[in-house]
Amino acid sequence: MFFVGLLLSALVASPAFAFNVYKLGGEDGNAWIAALSFEPGHYAVLDSAGAPIEMQPVASNIAYATWEDTLNEIVDAADGQWMRPFFVPPDLNLAHPDVRTRIARGISNNITTSGSCSDISTQLVQVAPMFDGDPNTAAFFSVSNIESSGIQSWLYVQNSIVELGVNYPINRIRFYPRLGTANPKIDELLEAMGEPRLAKGDLAEEDFTENFLPWFEVSAANSFNNFASHCYLSTSSNRWFTQISRRRMDPPNDPRLITLSKETENLDPIVDIRFPTQQFQWVAVRPLNPIENWEIAEFEIFGEGFVERAVYTTAVLDFGTPMAWGKIRWDGAFEEGSSVIIRTRSGRDPDPNLYWVPSNIEGEPTQLIRKEFERADFSIRFTTLDEENWSFWSAPYALTAGQRDFTLEAAAWADGTPILSPGPQRYLQIQVIFLSSLQQAGALRELEIQFAPPAALEVVGEIWPQDVSRSESTNFTYSVRPTFAPEDTGFDRLEIFTLTRAEAVHAVRVDGVTLGSDFPVEILDDRIVVALPKLAGTDDTFKLIEVEFAAHVVRYGTQFQGWVFDSESDGVKQLIDPGDANVDFPGNSLGVRTDELGSNPLAQVRVAPNPFTPNGDGLNDAAEFRFQLHDVSVQRDLIVGIYDLAGQPVRQLKHLSAIRGLFDRGAAVPVWDGRDDAGQPVPPGHYIYRISLDTDAETASRVGTISLVY
Repeated sequence: MFFVGLLLSALVASPAFAFNVYKLGGEDGNAWIAALSFEPGHYAVLDSAGAPIEMQPVASNIAYATWEDTLNEIVDAADGQWMRPFFVPPDLNLAHPDVRTRIARGISNNITTSGSCSDISTQLVQVAPMFDGDPNTAAFFSVSNIESSGIQSWLYVQNSIVELGVNYPINRIRFYPRLGTANPKIDELLEAMGEPRLAKGDLAEEDFTENFLPWFEVSAANSFNNFASHCYLSTSSNRWFTQISRRRMDPPNDPRLITLSKETENLDPIVDIRFPTQQFQWVAVRPLNPIENWEIAEFEIFGEGFVERAVYTTAVLDFGTPMAWGKIRWDGAFEEGSSVIIRTRSGRDPDPNLYWVPSNIEGEPTQLIRKEFERADFSIRFTTLDEENWSFWSAPYALTAGQRDFTLEAAAWADGTPILSPGPQRYLQIQVIFLSSLQQAGALRELEIQFAPPAALEVVGEIWPQDVSRSESTNFTYSVRPTFAPEDTGFDRLEIFTLTRAEAVHAVRVDGVTLGSDFPVEILDDRIVVALPKLAGTDDTFKLIEVEFAAHVVRYGTQFQGWVFDSESDGVKQLIDPGDANVDFPGNSLGVRTDELGSNPLAQVRVAPNPFTPNGDGLNDAAEFRFQLHDVSVQRDLIVGIYDLAGQPVRQLKHLSAIRGLFDRGAAVPVWDGRDDAGQPVPPGHYIYRISLDTDAETASRVGTISLVY
């Protein structure tokens, strides 16, 4: 369908620590199409300086396709090939067999009719020429002049349907009979039909213009309707198209189809229907009470714009041995009005799916092997994720967090964002979903991941307590327990993501022994990094690491993700899996829950001193506004302002974009020195302060009074 490039790098034994980079696209990556095949490209082995040592192939050890490519395309540029969603040009006939079959469905060649299941195969032979891309063949239908109701009942009145596989942006439908050069008005007809125009030299001599269709209905439906993929697979929730009655005049159409044009007195041989662009997956045409012979040589569908949803999923990538995932990063262009979702999943075996058919016992389906599944009834078989061996798709990675920073040395991997899929694992898949508007779409030039042999066979962790207050700090115990194989590299650092700055680390213990000052703790704005004695080998298996710290939780469901790594090695950090690390705590989770869910995100507002005396004596000269901003998911405007009693602005103390924070310490605390925006002292008296935050639904605020005296 299109091309996707892949450069995979895996670590092998080397005198110096090395790390691996798996690359998609870019100037030096493999062709994008490689990841959509059983030979998904090569990986480079890198040394600790990021220089390649050798190239090795990457396997996809499975006998059937595990990849997906839904309407992506490659755009060549000077800096490599960019992947983006498919853009429909206005002259592309989407009904052409080379286009409409890009997303294959269960129906024949992605065309069908609304006839009965027993009639469809015969009807398809008759209607197929109108969708074959050849203007010199036609779907021809004769009408008997005999008024016998029995004969009339055999007239073809069904919808002839094009199945495009997914929604396309469509704004034009055109159809016409066989046009021949013998028609004295052929030049006039061709000129009037507009672009794309038939070439006169491609037409046969004999003309059948008189067979044009005077009475018709053209209709369409989008993917929301979810028609069955075949007549025999119709269910109550995925019904087949409604059969049009042949025994009544003016039979109604399928109610799920939207009428685009309905005509009973058409006089134009070339029917050209134009309408505002809409997203459609199915397009249909049917004759209305035909009384004369008619034909359609070509039924054409046109549109313009990006497809609204395009999916790219790599094959299951086999790295040969379990790997610890490091970071993921990309170089992309992301347009306003569009979205790009990048996510990963990892597993222990080559196939993420389990295969099933229902059994005679409700709720207890029968599991199949893949070969049995391929032979099973298409209408009842189904798949589920193999949850024992594969993770779910990760949460989407933040686009800004993973965007490549070209001011930094690429080999240092100082940019990028941690991979969220569990490890160590041998198998990995990457998925990119483009959600686009008609004229705006994101694009990716390259995508790469960093990985290395694991520090430990498994590292599980949990945090306690798990029910906390948003209004005050909580003392947590973070427990980690590793399992080592003899060949594992081990680790001497533990990193804990805290979202906000931790207030203190009270203790660090390894196997019950408290560590002293020889093992420093670093408290950063959103994480803690703890130095440990080097842990490696089977003797250190199951040693319990405990970190006691105090932190303030401002988001419901905060995940205290953690990583272990060797400070003197390649820098790849191994993600800690949630699990039973400490028998003293029942949580087995790294997430916490807060109270007051849905309350005002501005909390714990404290103004002091109040009143204050800005007279320059060094005592109570300024008032501090301390508060907490609980998580609001995306950046919002936060304003702290002072107003007089008439509501007129006096001083704006702070205006910034914030998502969360503890504005109760250090430079983050807004301070008022008793002056206005012009820097002049304000008169003594009472003033109003307002702390406000713009949210989706409304403006959240906290309002109070403050007194100023001299």
